[in-house]
Amino acid sequence: RKVYFVIACNFLKSKYRQIYILYIYISASVNGLSIIVAFHLFQQLIVIKPVIMKMDTILKRFKIGLIYLALLSIVYLYYTYYIRVLIYKHILTHKESAFKNISEGNYSVSIENNNMKYILQWTSKSRPPFYHMGEGNSAFIENKCKYTNCYVTDDRNYFPNETDFDAIAFNGMDVSGISPAQIPKLRSTKQKYVFGAMESADNFPLCAQYLDGFFNWTWTYRLDSDIRWEYIKIFDMNKTLVGPKINMEWPAEMKPLNEELKEKLSNKTKAVAWFVSHCVTKGKREAYVKKLKKNLSKFGWTVDIYGKCGNLECPRKDEKCKDLLERNYYFYLSFENSFAEDYVTEKLLNALNNNVVPIVYGAADYTRYLPNGSYLDAMILGPTKLATEINDIIKNKTRYYDYFRWKNHFVYEQADKPSVCNLCEWLNNEEKFNEFSVWNNFRTWWNGARYKINCASFKDSATN
Repeated sequence: RKVYFVIACNFLKSKYRQIYILYIYISASVNGLSIIVAFHLFQQLIVIKPVIMKMDTILKRFKIGLIYLALLSIVYLYYTYYIRVLIYKHILTHKESAFKNISEGNYSVSIENNNMKYILQWTSKSRPPFYHMGEGNSAFIENKCKYTNCYVTDDRNYFPNETDFDAIAFNGMDVSGISPAQIPKLRSTKQKYVFGAMESADNFPLCAQYLDGFFNWTWTYRLDSDIRWEYIKIFDMNKTLVGPKINMEWPAEMKPLNEELKEKLSNKTKAVAWFVSHCVTKGKREAYVKKLKKNLSKFGWTVDIYGKCGNLECPRKDEKCKDLLERNYYFYLSFENSFAEDYVTEKLLNALNNNVVPIVYGAADYTRYLPNGSYLDAMILGPTKLATEINDIIKNKTRYYDYFRWKNHFVYEQADKPSVCNLCEWLNNEEKFNEFSVWNNFRTWWNGARYKINCASFKDSATN
């Protein structure tokens, strides 16, 4: 700003006004100031009588410096755009076998020209599942993925053209706010548009007609997605991954419990626990629990609610809370916050991995996740019948033990790494990548049975 002041004071009487204009233009651009701002400063200063003495002498010594500064500014602007373009055109067109490190500002990008897959996050990187993807290929390395040659960025100017990316990813939490005018202007048949979502379709319905036929791949919790975002994994006793899946096969009969586990289960004293932090949900689970408590009170039982929505405290991730749950409670409310097909989160594991029978509440087909006789379904039973069932099972220890027979056959685990690995694996699968596929009925698929309910009020002149 001091330089601008000096120049402005002598602008009118200087024979080098063209150089000054050039310098002001370039320097303002480099320093993030608009030309309008710079010349607004001129207007303010021109009407003021100069107060700086012997300014001509100072400027004569400064003129050559200004010329050099102007030239340096031009070089800087040239580097920040044209050199960068040339670098990445080289990456795209020259297939060399070695890894190269290209320095960009304060970080370094490791690139294998033959194999690197570039992913552009078109929507916010701060929301799930995108925040699991990190920057560059760090997430793939940290999670020890089979493939680590995927590079993630949210910089739309990373390449000269959007079509240079192998995949453009769209976050399900943000897609509803995107109009057709905000999607990429150019699209290549050699790239994949990926829809990524961890949150339920019920909480984030998508209703705009342009979405039908827009996405090539889906990357969600749905079991019929192209790429699975996994919350839960089911293994057999040989540590082979067996589920969850749409056509899950369970043993017709399961072995009875050993005496050691029976001993652990026999000392419980309380009926139902619930760890919860979201008190008002679209699925109205809180209203269901209120009715359940009322019906349980008839038998002398209650629901102990821990967290923000109850009067009991115990941090869910604290090992003492897990011990408390396993030692004291017969049942645990594995209630999802909304209704959506296949939306079954790690809430289920709070029960399964702490020797408690889960009571499930959601729109999923739970036979894809749990064998019959290992859980109670609150949606099917209703609060009155559920309360009666809880009381009857507690009073019949043999019946209660049978709910744990699955432990002789299966192991449930939380997905051990974010499913970013799955995305990178698909991008490296030449057959899948070269195959043309598109979700023509995306809205019907994503919204499922609640499509008409959730999209009833949506205004779209093109909506069917």
